[in-house]
Amino acid sequence: MTICPCCGAEVEGDLLAGCVECGARAVGPPLPRPERELPGYGHALAISAAGLLLALAFAAAFVSALWQRETFDLRPSALLRAAESAAWGLKWSALPASFALAFACARLYASMCRARARFVGHCFARAGLAATLAVMLALSAFVGVTVPERLRMRELARRAGENALLYSTDLALARYRRRFGTYPATLEDLRRLEDPDGSVAKLLAAVGAGDYRPRTDLASLSTGRAKARVRRRVRADDDMQGDPIVLTNYELVLPGGDGVNGTDDDLRLSDGLILDAPRAANTKGAATQTVGGRRAH
Repeated sequence: MTICPCCGAEVEGDLLAGCVECGARAVGPPLPRPERELPGYGHALAISAAGLLLALAFAAAFVSALWQRETFDLRPSALLRAAESAAWGLKWSALPASFALAFACARLYASMCRARARFVGHCFARAGLAATLAVMLALSAFVGVTVPERLRMRELARRAGENALLYSTDLALARYRRRFGTYPATLEDLRRLEDPDGSVAKLLAAVGAGDYRPRTDLASLSTGRAKARVRRRVRADDDMQGDPIVLTNYELVLPGGDGVNGTDDDLRLSDGLILDAPRAANTKGAATQTVGGRRAH
């Protein structure tokens, strides 16, 4: 079966009889193959260009990362950090491209090896393939090395944001106490503060799902031989008679990363101190007495 050179239809038999599709007829026997055929250089050129472009991209990113540092340091440690920064900047562009180009270049070079006489530039093709594989491995190694440190920095940034929210809340509560002489009974009472820049409103929106527990500590020391200390904790929502209660302590529990209260990742703030773990209800601790605006333990 042969192919008609005019219409491309498949012709069974000899083309001298003509093509049944277009009616073309052969005017003579096919021409013989030339004695010498020029070898192709397209494969070698494509492989070399791919390796060169990847190497130039990584080199440009490396020089840019080295130049952006505060001091132009050429020590090995500084060069390594610059290479890691350059690789991290190319993780979504040059790194996927290096894998695709390495696969394509390997296929092209394999076809060149199968018919070596038909292609020229084998040394350039090998150099381009080696450059492509080297850049691919270097980018993969540098990105893989920086992943744990990047995750640690992201965790530190998350904790810094949580601590900033807790400290902002403590600052607002301290402003309220200086203004009214007591901590607020609820967080909504913070709206009584002056808020020209809207910071209090933003804070209340951020801690809206928090569990705020104000309290007052009334402590007295007995003079007996045991020198026992009696502590009585009165919650802000207790129904008491007489003068209004001056709230001297508080505890604030905010949901953590899961957004649910009562889990292990909750954020806890007690009297301006960030607690790493929840305090048990029956924990025995030293009584806290507020005297003249100072905290005594």
